[in-house]
Amino acid sequence: MIASREIPAERGLEVPLRVDYVADDPAEPTSMVYCTDIEGTELRVAVQEPSATESSLETGKWYRFDRVVRSRSLGAQLVFPSGNSGVERIEAPEPQTHPPLAELDTPWLVQLGASDERIAVTVQPRPTDEAGGIRVEDPETYEIAAVCFAYCDRSSDATVYHREEPDTRDEQLLLEHVVEDLSEAEGATLVTRGYDRFPLEMLYQRLAQASGGDVVGTGAERVLNGCFHATPESVPVRSEADTVVEAARQLGIEVDPVLLSDYDIGIDRADWRGEVDTMPLSDVSDPRMTDGDYATLVERYLGPEDGSVDSVQLAHCLKAYASADLGLLRELVAHGTMDRLGCPRLSERRLKR
Repeated sequence: MIASREIPAERGLEVPLRVDYVADDPAEPTSMVYCTDIEGTELRVAVQEPSATESSLETGKWYRFDRVVRSRSLGAQLVFPSGNSGVERIEAPEPQTHPPLAELDTPWLVQLGASDERIAVTVQPRPTDEAGGIRVEDPETYEIAAVCFAYCDRSSDATVYHREEPDTRDEQLLLEHVVEDLSEAEGATLVTRGYDRFPLEMLYQRLAQASGGDVVGTGAERVLNGCFHATPESVPVRSEADTVVEAARQLGIEVDPVLLSDYDIGIDRADWRGEVDTMPLSDVSDPRMTDGDYATLVERYLGPEDGSVDSVQLAHCLKAYASADLGLLRELVAHGTMDRLGCPRLSERRLKR
């Protein structure tokens, strides 16, 4: 019996998997099944057009899934083409041990705990149109305002790269710093907060856009291809929590939001937040900072000098928000709760210009 990391790119194979949780939504054409393979690797398997057989999967039981292939998106590690004869209940197979990374030849999937380097990453975009809409696949609708790193296996401080000027050259200088850092961490696993590909996709798209210019070298976006990717999506699912924050608190990890009230930036949040019904918060006076607040305030920061704004305090506020998730991600990795998570290599994903 083969492990998930041994599935070739060219064809699907039979893979034994233990079903841990089925996220079945009748309204969706694809259901997500959380599984564990014979090496203990925790995976998300996208089941296309779920049939009655897949709907009757029992948690805690082992099944042989036929014709399983690698996923080409960041939402799952594996894809199972639906079919009534494609799933068979089996006895629990003999467990195997995930080999050390040094013994694997350019693997497409590794366990987070086997990674040589784990780096928490946040990416904060800056919308480029007045409506504020961002389409990840369209790099003309946004720029990168900040990229932050925190090494999960070191005691060093976080690295925060944040825009200081509105000119796109300032973004290119930021991106060049990112490329330099990632070039020194080839093969690292990048851990992002979101449940999807968006943070790294945005970074890839803007790197590709800037590639070959005066600042960012040609093909700079390919620096991501050698890295692996992980998100904490499975943590609340496997701990029976509703959110990552709730799961973290169950583990004793403190998670505090960034509060606008902690920064004397010189302007009242009610002045830019508008009507209550347009806000994701319950009240315009709520001190918790949101993406909408960041998008507004970063324009004030990068715009013409305004005597009513304390630019030093505003800079501290923006950088705190841009890097806020690093502590959570770092703590989750350190706790070990994600050690068996299967992390795909980004070159396997659809990171394209």
